[in-house]
Amino acid sequence: MKKRSKLADIYTDIVKLLKTGSYNILQISEKTGINWETVKNALITLESLKLVSKETKNNRTYYFMDESKLIEFNKSTLLGLPVSKKQKETTLSLAKRIAEIWNKKTSKPLRKTFLHKMLIKLVKKEQIKNVPYGWYLFGQCVVLQFEAQELTRIQSEKKYDKQINEIVKEYSDIPTTDELLEQHYIEEGNDLYLTRLKISNILMNTLNEDALKSLKVNLKNFLLSFKKTEDNADLLEYINGFYSIVIRLTKELSIEELEGIRPQINDSFRHIWEIIGTYELYSSLDDFYDKQILKKHYTIWIENLKHISETYLSELKDNIPVKEIKKDSLSRFKGIQASQSL
Repeated sequence: MKKRSKLADIYTDIVKLLKTGSYNILQISEKTGINWETVKNALITLESLKLVSKETKNNRTYYFMDESKLIEFNKSTLLGLPVSKKQKETTLSLAKRIAEIWNKKTSKPLRKTFLHKMLIKLVKKEQIKNVPYGWYLFGQCVVLQFEAQELTRIQSEKKYDKQINEIVKEYSDIPTTDELLEQHYIEEGNDLYLTRLKISNILMNTLNEDALKSLKVNLKNFLLSFKKTEDNADLLEYINGFYSIVIRLTKELSIEELEGIRPQINDSFRHIWEIIGTYELYSSLDDFYDKQILKKHYTIWIENLKHISETYLSELKDNIPVKEIKKDSLSRFKGIQASQSL
């Protein structure tokens, strides 16, 4: 499978091929170099959005594209969302000025997370339009993605120099990215993201009895912090599934055994968080995008992430001792609800 970071490429390659004619799944897989299962899942998503149609020929299903319904993916934005020329110019010119003032005021390297957080602070404080932003994996960030070195040819905006100087002074005193994120989540009152940070930090370090106790508490808090709505009920299954599996593992494995699979637990949690972070982004962009456009881009991203997460959770579940796996319990990831009472 192609990497998740190339998700837009997966759909772009499939759509590009379907624009030339109708093909079955095997043919699409062979012509694009994308594995069969990934093609199948992508087509299911595209079909649910009515972006592709299918027909039966010689007892085989063939797919084709209606170009009038085509979604264009912007490879420089979150979810492949569109940005206008004005939005791009405003975002980059402000980021460029922040980078210039940062480099004058401090010798610290300007990390991407710091740049995004300072940019968001400025945009919100001054109520600057034309800079789409929302909550994603590491808190609030702009939709247009860029690296500091990409700003070299950009004309900076000097209108907000006084405010930027104040923001740079504040943020340059924050020693680490973790402390920056913690401060950001606390200021914004976002318990879900703060709990995610605590869980990630636990899983990045060697487990002991205290860490294990803290992990259980924070996983429970994580479950409670994600608020159920009509359009995210399906995502709760993934959080519940991860929680159930990890609780079972903590009951049946020793600390040493848990430490041995800690990287696997961390990887599984990271993929669960990608699902949640993607939903948080989708639900926080209403002020900038039409809901139908958001829904189409979000659905394509989230369905792929679900398939990937199911694989990780299934592999994590395999660490539960066989004698503890009851018939029809945890038989497939989505049905994991058994240990809600644990």
